[in-house]
Parts: sequence; C-alpha cells; structure tokens
Amino acid sequence: MTAAASILAAVGGPANVESLTRCWARLRFVLADPGLVDQASIDALDDVAIALHQHGQYQIALRRGLLETFDELTALLRR
Repeated sequence: MTAAASILAAVGGPANVESLTRCWARLRFVLADPGLVDQASIDALDDVAIALHQHGQYQIALRRGLLETFDELTALLRR
C-alpha cells in the first residue's frame, strides 16, 4: 500500500474526506467525522513528521514526498 493509500485509509476513507488542500509543508483535510482518524496508523507511517487537528482541519506534515502524496490522494479521491 502506498503512503497516500495508507493515509487515506487512516483518515477514515474517501467518504470521510470533505476536502483536501495543501500548503508548502502539510496536507490539510476537512473531515466529516474527525473521530474516525486512526492516529496510531498515521503515527506509524515513516514519512509522517507530525499529524494534528488544528483550525478545523486534520493536518499532516510529511518528511518527504508531499507533492507526490497530495497528487496521489487527489487521484484516489476522484475515484
């Protein structure tokens, strides 16, 4: 499973993602139900530097591959 697929599963799957954006350092999810996040699974991913709920979003900072992961997540969410 790719990092993007693992992240998507851990945030509750595509049905739980209302929107996804990014900044230069973080993926920014607006989730239908933030309680569905599997924080332990997110924390276990090697590429994740930090993940937290902030400003009504679930934000994930990656150590590497932010743009590629965002692009893959976007494609997964379009399916």
